[in-house]
Amino acid sequence: MSIIVNNVEITGAEIGQEMQYHPADSQEHAWRMAAQSLVIRQLLLQQAASHGWCEDKGQVTPPEQEEELIDQLLEQDVTVPEADQATCQRFYDNHLDRFTDDKTGKRITFEQAHDNIRDYLHTKAMRIAVAEYIKALSYNAEIKGFELDNR
Repeated sequence: MSIIVNNVEITGAEIGQEMQYHPADSQEHAWRMAAQSLVIRQLLLQQAASHGWCEDKGQVTPPEQEEELIDQLLEQDVTVPEADQATCQRFYDNHLDRFTDDKTGKRITFEQAHDNIRDYLHTKAMRIAVAEYIKALSYNAEIKGFELDNR
């Protein structure tokens, strides 16, 4: 069974090869995760092609550059603001139970936790922003043979 993403085919063989990277409790679940991964990859590569960064819709030469190209695309198209001091302080105040030193049992101060909080909030915001970006790409795409999880 193949999947078509904007007239670019993802073959059953390609999905089968990708399955090795998606361990799951069933073959069906592994197939679904592999297919979703390849559909998302194709959407991102097609968007990179629309920016003129690769020659053909969804094709990158050499293929080893795909990850670099996708990183470049996300860096340009997805903006995530840094959490400011007030946002970090609010997070700290609302999650005091998370800021206890395991060895001493004492509370870690905001100053000690600030960098970790900022990094955590940035990573969380980036994941949400990338998911929304992919969702937007999928809404504007013609995908046949597969329904992308858009949670």
